Amino acid sequence: MRALKEMADIIGVMLAVWGLMLLVLVVIEQFVVDLKLPIEGFMGALLNNALQLVIAGVLLVLWLWVWLLLTKHCRNRRLRSWSESPQGRS
Repeated sequence: MRALKEMADIIGVMLAVWGLMLLVLVVIEQFVVDLKLPIEGFMGALLNNALQLVIAGVLLVLWLWVWLLLTKHCRNRRLRSWSESPQGRS
């Protein structure tokens, strides 16, 4: 039963992370790709691409941060349950 509970934690983290990743990809496709600054010429194109890259990079870092928080939470919960279990006390 304990292994099933641990596996459910891992599956929950993976589902949450993949769902969030798909959401971030939709946000990037719908909003970031269409984002245009009203500047013409080479500098305008360069600034547009740089802005899109920065926004997509920030979303990527936020996604990785959420993944880190989820895995830390599940790890801490698992370690706490192991230390409180009768088998963990010797």
